[in-house]
Parts: sequence; structure tokens; C-alpha cells
Amino acid sequence: MKPTRGQLITAFLCLLPLAVLLVEWHNGSLSANPIEALTQRTGRTAVILLLASLACRPLRTLFGLSALLPMRKTLGLAAFAYAALHFLIFAGLDFEFNLSWILPEIRQKFFIQIGLIALILLLPLAVTSLRRLQKRMGKNWQRLHRLAYPIMALVLWHYFIASKGDILLPLIYIVFFIILMLFRIPPLSKISIGSKPRWLQRLNQFLLS
Repeated sequence: MKPTRGQLITAFLCLLPLAVLLVEWHNGSLSANPIEALTQRTGRTAVILLLASLACRPLRTLFGLSALLPMRKTLGLAAFAYAALHFLIFAGLDFEFNLSWILPEIRQKFFIQIGLIALILLLPLAVTSLRRLQKRMGKNWQRLHRLAYPIMALVLWHYFIASKGDILLPLIYIVFFIILMLFRIPPLSKISIGSKPRWLQRLNQFLLS
């Protein structure tokens, strides 16, 4: 199926943080500890993209932007890619894929265990985002993808503990997540703008084309 214009724009925007990281890595301007900077920023990007994907449905209901639903898939896949990269940087650059170093680190640090569980749970969601698998799974696909909510909770828990006292951003993301969940409960889930302005309708058509 041909991607929508909204999906192409979303994919481009999702690649920007990675491009910036690569440029800063090449220029040696990341920080005094570049591996730590890479780990933190890929993880933070994954959190933001996951939240953005969860925001698509409430915003679609509120503003009538049906173009957000295909964009949600792109955001979810990008979030998984950044989460996987986040782990690979930890395992590869930090511990050189040496299991005798990695496994004790995972056993000793609870926040790494939580993050790893979240990543493992994200994998089937990413794999089953393919249209063919959606059709084969039917309603089971929707049931599986409801895992996105507990996964988001695990991700935020991981991020909160890993922040080591610098909790302002994690708290902001947690509050935003709570608001998104509230908008999935009636009557908030049914709130919609009655008369959509023309520019909003045109934007929706532009993103869908």
C-alpha cells in the first residue's frame, strides 16, 4: 500500500534526531561522554515517539484528522527502531556485546530489566504492523496492540528510574501519558469539534494524499 504524504513527512521528521546524532558523533561534539549521550538521546526519542503515536487517536477524534491513523503506524515503528538502537548502543558500544559483562549489569539494575521487558513486548507490535498480518489476525491484532499502553507505562518507569534524580522530564511525560489515557475513557473519548474549520479539512486531505 502506498504511504500517505503524512507518513512520508512523519518518517522524515523521525529520522532527523538520528541525523543530528550522527553529525554530532562525527564532529565529536556530542559531550564528554558520547556513548552516554547516544544512549540517553535515543532512549528519550523513543519515549517521545511512543507518546506521539498514542496521541494520534485522541487527536483524530478531537479534530477529525483521519490522516493521523496511518501516521501512528510510522511513529510506532520509529519508536521501536530508536528503542532497539538505544539497547544496541548500551550492549554494543558500552559492553561490546560481551554477555559476561551485559548479563550481570542487567541483573544488578532493575531499570534495565524494565526497559528490556518493554523492548521485547514492542517487538511483536512492530512485526504485526504489516497490513497482511493485520488481516490474518483480525480482532486479535487489536487485542495485541492494546499492549502499547502497559508498554508505555514500563518505558516511563524505566526512564524515571534511569534519570537518577533528574526527574522533571520523566514527570512531564508521565503527566502527558495520563492525559492521553484519560482521553480514552468516556465521556472524554467522545469529545470532538463539531464544525471543523476549512484549513483543518484541507490539512487532513493534504496529509492523506
